[in-house]
Amino acid sequence: MAYPEDDTAGMTQLMRYVLTIDNMCGPDCIRWVRERLVGLGLVVDRVAVGEAEVATAHVNGPDLKAIQAALESGGYQLVGAVTKVG
Repeated sequence: MAYPEDDTAGMTQLMRYVLTIDNMCGPDCIRWVRERLVGLGLVVDRVAVGEAEVATAHVNGPDLKAIQAALESGGYQLVGAVTKVG
């Protein structure tokens, strides 16, 4: 009897994070932040004033130094990052 192929082979679990970001004030800020986070290779679930939810397949989590540098180039500040559970 043949077994079906393992559909999960090679799959990687995404880890989700909530980023707290200062100095965001409206739609232009949201768009700018989203573009920079996507440019860093993150999966961006949601961006709102003061916060972004992102996901990454990297075992060690997102590169917070790269995120901070990207945000600072636009006048924003990464205040914190926490793992999103659930």
